[in-house]
Amino acid sequence: MTDDAARSCPVSVLIPAYNAQATLLQTLQSVERQSFADLEVIVVDDGSRDDTARIAADVAARDRRFRLVRQTNSGTAAARNAALAQARGEWIAPLDADDLWHPDKLARQVQCLKAAPPATVLVYSWSVEIDDRSLVTCRRLDLDRFEGDTYAALVLTNFIGNASVPLVRRDALVAVGGWDASLRARAAQGCEDWQLYLRLAEVGDFVLAPGFLIGYRQRFGSMSRQVPEMTRSYELVMAEAKARHPELPAELFRWSRAAFDFYRFEMLRDSASTLARLRALLSAVRGDPQWLRRRSTRTKLKRCLLSPFDGIRGRRAAADVPQGFYEASPEPPLEVNEGDYFEARRRSVSVLRSNRRTL
Repeated sequence: MTDDAARSCPVSVLIPAYNAQATLLQTLQSVERQSFADLEVIVVDDGSRDDTARIAADVAARDRRFRLVRQTNSGTAAARNAALAQARGEWIAPLDADDLWHPDKLARQVQCLKAAPPATVLVYSWSVEIDDRSLVTCRRLDLDRFEGDTYAALVLTNFIGNASVPLVRRDALVAVGGWDASLRARAAQGCEDWQLYLRLAEVGDFVLAPGFLIGYRQRFGSMSRQVPEMTRSYELVMAEAKARHPELPAELFRWSRAAFDFYRFEMLRDSASTLARLRALLSAVRGDPQWLRRRSTRTKLKRCLLSPFDGIRGRRAAADVPQGFYEASPEPPLEVNEGDYFEARRRSVSVLRSNRRTL
């Protein structure tokens, strides 16, 4: 790809990769299959000790839109920032080296931009969880549809979901400083993406391009399974949000912590410490007893308490028939309601407004 061609591409895909040989080729192929083709792809090998760099180089040799950057191991946030520094696209699409995109992921999100307000800085879609074989294991049906000023909604929950979801306006991403690489030095990795989305919500609007367009791979040993580090990360990010936005009600942060504690309870299902799981659950219920009124909460509790050791390996789609990510329809088969109380809570949070900052 010539410099002129790269400079004109509207979307830059950023892929940090560390010892990702098991999944990287599938991830890169999911980008090659995109129906929206006007893009560049920057793969940053973050000091891998396996065949990650070779796999990326082989793809770059056959597709000039791809290029490989190598650096000493510095962490995911630093690798994303290194790719951002070389990106030429007007819009940035991060993608983790073990996740997949539906072939129309970028096309749908770019199309959504055409009708989006000028203040839009981020487009998001929905995800499904996939396993090591790229089979769908979980599809949320209590769908978030927050748009516009979403800061308060993001405090409540990271409704973007994961790093491979958004399409982000490059100048906004640069203005907020990219990803915070300092969390790694503080042994607090895990919520860098959530923190970034909060910072972006301070400067512009978010819009939804509906559809299950991202396959979010859940693997043992992944960052999301490192619960103590994730907890420190969450606490630092929320302390920053509370300090920057004292206008938001205290109960919003209480609800957020309770939801995170319930998430910890789920993540600890593969832990040998039953006591740690119970502490997380009790903390969640104490912080927000109404959480037990959610339909999905009762379903998850039943699954976790009756089958405490099934882990991710035991989770399957609603019909209990394994289905590959590319075979699954991106359209919601149905949408469930969490109950009147939580629908009212979502509406109340969606109308909260935060103090905006300028780009």
